[in-house]
Amino acid sequence: MSHTAPDADLATPEPYRQRRRNPAPVILLAVAVLLAVYYGVVGLSGVLQSTTTVPIQGSQPRSGDYVTLQMRTEDVDLTNRTIQAAVLPVPHGSLVGAKAGEMSQNLRIEVLSGGVTSSVVTVPGESVVDPTALTLSLQRGDSAYPFDEPFTHFQISVTNDTTGADVPFEVVMENAARPWTLHGEVTPVRGQAGAASALTLEGARDPLSIMLVLFYVLAILLTTLMAVVTVGTALVKRELEFSNVIWLSATLISFPTLRSAMPGAPPIGTAMDYIVFFPCMCLIACLLVWTGFHLLWRESALLRRRHLDSPEEQ
Repeated sequence: MSHTAPDADLATPEPYRQRRRNPAPVILLAVAVLLAVYYGVVGLSGVLQSTTTVPIQGSQPRSGDYVTLQMRTEDVDLTNRTIQAAVLPVPHGSLVGAKAGEMSQNLRIEVLSGGVTSSVVTVPGESVVDPTALTLSLQRGDSAYPFDEPFTHFQISVTNDTTGADVPFEVVMENAARPWTLHGEVTPVRGQAGAASALTLEGARDPLSIMLVLFYVLAILLTTLMAVVTVGTALVKRELEFSNVIWLSATLISFPTLRSAMPGAPPIGTAMDYIVFFPCMCLIACLLVWTGFHLLWRESALLRRRHLDSPEEQ
């Protein structure tokens, strides 16, 4: 016959509680490292530089009597495929008038864009020059949004409006059209100095705009996938509720809002719309119609009966 010691229950160890490591410090450390790497890349890449100067390859410095054409891009309109710009001629040498900013001779500035003379700027002598608006034709529109890279090719010539002689000039450019980054290349059309020059200007969206658009696209894709999984599971388990229909309706309305909120969003019809936006919209719409009819048929079963059960029978 066995006897249990009085303190046997006290000697029995408590059930061992499994402990797992707290992942919070590791997550915080990983976030701190990623932020440090991100800010390091941003600081070293020069993205935060405030300069708006557009680099132009092939531009040769002038000396003596010449004109500097200070161009400033103000807007890039991919819908109408135009660039709005302004040009300000700055004289040097004997072309400088008696007053600051004054031109001593009559000048004629011609800009040929899209195969036609799009702008003619006549600068009268002994007058203060003001910036003049220009419209340049764009090639390659917004079909590849947000990776669109439009460009324009135009020719500039500066002549003496009185004698018709060519006037040497150089082109400097600033960009005020956000969120575009521009770079250009200038080549002489004719061999002699001062003749017309052909300038090719290419643009692309800045990396921040592209990343924001990709985040919006990812949100649309993930929301569509969540809708398919959630509604599909509810249908299989026969747990479909009216809240699912409301959620699908809100999702269907929110997608166009997300589309219009994208940075620099062009009108509908881009490649991204056909690849991502339209399929997701159609899928959500089909789910909404299917769940709506399914829920309507299920909940209206009582109304379709010819006879109702009496309370005693229930």
